[in-house]
Amino acid sequence: MEKIFLSLNELKKINNNLEILKNKELKNIIEEIKQAKILGDLSENSEYHSAKKRKFFIEEKIKSIENILSNSEIIKEKDFKKTIKIKLKDIKNNKIIDYSIGKIQKNKKNYILEDSPIWTILKNKNIGDIIKIKKYNKEKIYEILSIE
Repeated sequence: MEKIFLSLNELKKINNNLEILKNKELKNIIEEIKQAKILGDLSENSEYHSAKKRKFFIEEKIKSIENILSNSEIIKEKDFKKTIKIKLKDIKNNKIIDYSIGKIQKNKKNYILEDSPIWTILKNKNIGDIIKIKKYNKEKIYEILSIE
């Protein structure tokens, strides 16, 4: 899994959510399972089966959060705002594409992480250079128009 960059505030929120899941929700669901077992025949006990499913989902959520935390790196808030903007022109159709490059994953169109293959191609290039980028199994040729 790739590195996940988090601010200190984000890390605290994630840890708080993890603690709630482990110390409140998981304990409650385990208690529900115990109570459902008391009701008798487990093969036809819908409360028991429902609680077991919820327990599974909570445990999976805990694993997911722990995985995020184990692959995370704390960076300063000001580093989140640092981005490089690159303007490229598709040589084939003259379409201009703007890319933003930074340290954290953002769900924005044409946003590239600093450790992505596209950034590896772009980082040592200059304005006017022609580059080839393979994206979605298609090779595109671009000219670098600007770097900010």
